[in-house]
Amino acid sequence: MAKSKGKRTYHRPAVQKVAAAKPIRLSQCMIVKNEEKNIEKALSWAKGVAFEQIVVDTGSTDRTVEIAESMGAKVYHFEWINDFSAAKNYAIEQATGNWIAFLDADEYFPEKDVKTLMVLLRQVESDPMLRKLKAAIRCPIANIDDKGKPFLVVKQDRVFRNVPEARYTGKIHEILLAPDPCMNAPELTIIHTGYSQSVYAETGKAYRNVDMIREELSRDPDNASLKCYLADSLRATNEKPDIEEAEKLYREALDDGDLSVMAEQKQGAYNYLIANYFEDPKKEEENYDLCVRAYDEFPNNPDFCFYYGRKLHMKEDYHAAWEKFIECEKLLMKDTVGMGGYTLKNPLMLFFQMTLTAEELGNMSEVIRCATLALKEDKYQLGMLAPYIDAFSRPGYETPVDDIFEVLSKLYDFNEVKDKLTVMRAAKTTGNSQLLAKVLSAFTPEELKWLTEAPE
Repeated sequence: MAKSKGKRTYHRPAVQKVAAAKPIRLSQCMIVKNEEKNIEKALSWAKGVAFEQIVVDTGSTDRTVEIAESMGAKVYHFEWINDFSAAKNYAIEQATGNWIAFLDADEYFPEKDVKTLMVLLRQVESDPMLRKLKAAIRCPIANIDDKGKPFLVVKQDRVFRNVPEARYTGKIHEILLAPDPCMNAPELTIIHTGYSQSVYAETGKAYRNVDMIREELSRDPDNASLKCYLADSLRATNEKPDIEEAEKLYREALDDGDLSVMAEQKQGAYNYLIANYFEDPKKEEENYDLCVRAYDEFPNNPDFCFYYGRKLHMKEDYHAAWEKFIECEKLLMKDTVGMGGYTLKNPLMLFFQMTLTAEELGNMSEVIRCATLALKEDKYQLGMLAPYIDAFSRPGYETPVDDIFEVLSKLYDFNEVKDKLTVMRAAKTTGNSQLLAKVLSAFTPEELKWLTEAPE
């Protein structure tokens, strides 16, 4: 607004209006069928944060609907038409919140991650730039085996803005189409229990998937992703898994050149074929070629670094093997979530191989370092403890027995019989008589009596 009464004209600066952050109204959505064992946990994780909980039932014959309704969820019914995307999109259409969390009934956020999720959503809504750009939260999904341990971690968009563009596509192994860009959230993890063998056997998911994927492949016979999905499901059928067809499908998929569409599936195919035939002398050259190809295509996957290093070690190319193992260690330290996980569920296997390779190279400092790391993971590994002890007697590393014993005392409790027996056996293996005598002196008279009377 300008003012002029014989004085200097001035202009009041314009005030730029910034839209206030909207409150988070989170709609939890899921589609279900016969999930009475999972539905309570599936709804519980979001109970305190969800604005509404939407359950779309596709034909349950158990207590799924009853339990969901008793927990206050809005239950809708959708006639199953062999199309996961159609059912999920129907669920989205019922949501009235501004954000959607679409997890399956066998998936959940741990309690601490629920709090983190809400902090992230508030962060997006309070920042005008983020609010304008970020349409989805991409986070790791950890697939859990029957022992509760993750065997594969992948990344997906499961929390996204409720906008018309955000919809699923694909009848099976559906993909969310959401406006770019997404916000990567490695600090979040969704736990998925549905791929364990016991669950597959109980629910018959593998058989259902086989039929659906075969139908899809009949319409799209060159789809490499579908071939991998079919191979996965064929392997999971318990009564009569068709391994031969599964392996044929994996090999066909690996020969497909469209890497960008199915990077995750290709990694799974490589892992399966390499791991299953790694020690087969009849397939040595083929397996070596697969290791090289997998590493070349996915250099950031620690599994493939590890496999390649082991093959080089087997070929006695120890320097090249060592380079690959060091590369693998660096990848694991970077925490490349979703890039590996089939073989290297924990780093013990890597440290074991690194110790053997360092020993072949005569690098005793690395033998000690890697064996120490391995023993911290599992101190009862005699195959690691023996070279660890032996390294302290090599030229340039000669260590007095009292000092060796003190170092070992940081790993082993010499008041525990199991620990003393482990170190005693390793000392015998290495021929270190001084250390053996030192360990024996830690046994009580009763333990020594038992030791001398026990059968070998």
